[in-house]
Amino acid sequence: MPIDMGTLNINSAGTPEKLSGDLAAQAVVRLNSRIKKILLRAPAGNTGNVFLGILGRDNTTATVSSTYGITLVKGTSQLLEDVNQVFSDFQGDAATTGDDIEWVVWF
Repeated sequence: MPIDMGTLNINSAGTPEKLSGDLAAQAVVRLNSRIKKILLRAPAGNTGNVFLGILGRDNTTATVSSTYGITLVKGTSQLLEDVNQVFSDFQGDAATTGDDIEWVVWF
């Protein structure tokens, strides 16, 4: 089962960013692949909470914020299984600019 991993550093709190934004060029083909599971981690060094969501039906509006999607408190992690969602649809955000979301995906 192929995997990829990375870290999304939130450049501007309140502005969702693609989780796959830092994926290496050789893995671009996987951006449109459906993932089987994803492990998310909010490092203990973060200042505040981080959030994960997916693009909306219009394929441009992210449904990620403190009220939509998954909230991770710093120092915690969450494993989502049986995801069956296109990897490039995942977006992250944070309460504080500069916080990170670490991720591992299984295709």
